[in-house]
Amino acid sequence: MRLIRAESRRLLRHPLALTLAALFVFGSLYCAWVSQSMASYNITQVRANLDYLPKSCDSPRNSPEQRSQCLADLPHQVAGLERIQDRFTTEGARAARAQEPVGVVLWNVRLLTSVPGLVLLVLLAAFFVAGEWSRGSIVPLLLYESRVGRLLVAKAVAVWMWSLALLAVSAVVTGAFGFLYGRAAYPLPSPGALGPVLVETGRGVLAGAAVLAVAAGVAVAVAALLRRPLQAALAGMLVLVLVVRTSAVPGLGAWLPGGALADLVGFGAVDGVWDHFWISTAPSAAPVLVRVLPTLVLVALLWGFLRLLDRTRDRA
Repeated sequence: MRLIRAESRRLLRHPLALTLAALFVFGSLYCAWVSQSMASYNITQVRANLDYLPKSCDSPRNSPEQRSQCLADLPHQVAGLERIQDRFTTEGARAARAQEPVGVVLWNVRLLTSVPGLVLLVLLAAFFVAGEWSRGSIVPLLLYESRVGRLLVAKAVAVWMWSLALLAVSAVVTGAFGFLYGRAAYPLPSPGALGPVLVETGRGVLAGAAVLAVAAGVAVAVAALLRRPLQAALAGMLVLVLVVRTSAVPGLGAWLPGGALADLVGFGAVDGVWDHFWISTAPSAAPVLVRVLPTLVLVALLWGFLRLLDRTRDRA
């Protein structure tokens, strides 16, 4: 625990950690603003079109035949607009989470566990872990703790705790914006009763914390294997791209890391802010907790290979 506390204090004071945290907080705020404004605008426009549609048939410019045809087509046009309104209302309810004290936590969990947040973890691990090897500043730490495995575990836990602290700060900032300004400026449908929102948010926080722990472990392991910041960052990005792209493989994607982790957090019905980055998977009858097991096995094998490699280097 002493080693974990020391690594956490070092990481929280790291200039890159502070810079990336500020970028994510402002990025989350910007995404919440865009999502709320677009959702509110879409709902307002489709409702205005529904109100105007019956009046359009009574335009004095319409001939009797045109008015008759307009009235005949009216039910089909209304039905189409109502379907669009239902879709916009669902999207608006998801965007409204960023205006609620509880729902905003789930909003930030899904943003942090999507590509924007995971990129930050990759960069932080690359320059915090591999950077120490490239600069030689790892030597004093190894003199204090000669077991590389324990040191890397402490670093992975520190990166994970940094991500959880970032989640809390970002949720407070985004929630304050939504509660104090967004609600009045961008009226949206309610995300639901407090009970179901609490349950969904609690489930999402636990799943998000698990995904962030896996991501931190993999990012630190890759950085420790390569020991060069730029190479570790590029390798981490390639792994991330592979994970995201394979989540849509038909039949198999739901069992691969991208599909399993995306379903665990709940990207099946995603917001327009992050569904451009994350591909939702095809449905699978197997429970998501079972489909996560292969990912955990892969992470364990990666850490086992890292420990074996370190023993080989020590013997050499």
